[in-house]
Amino acid sequence: MNPNPRLPALPYVLLGAMTLVSFGGPFAMLVIIRGGPSAEWPPDRAIEWITIGLVFGLVITLFCACVSIGVWYSAGADTTRTAPRLSESGDTTNTINRESTGR
Repeated sequence: MNPNPRLPALPYVLLGAMTLVSFGGPFAMLVIIRGGPSAEWPPDRAIEWITIGLVFGLVITLFCACVSIGVWYSAGADTTRTAPRLSESGDTTNTINRESTGR
């Protein structure tokens, strides 16, 4: 048995996608905006607005996924463990020992 369980790949995939969109997105927007008949702001073609919307949408979606992934993995975790109860003396060690030995 391996003491170190294998880490899930999804967080790394999300982080890689977020990095790619964060660095590549502004360059994609610049290339698309500069390609039309007018290289000035505001964009005059629908493809320019669609590209800007897609880049911003991807960044926001991937950011929310990266931030909330801890909630996804904690939802599948075992939540049946409870905090130890205090004994009459206020000591938790006797309570923990009794619970673990079944006495």
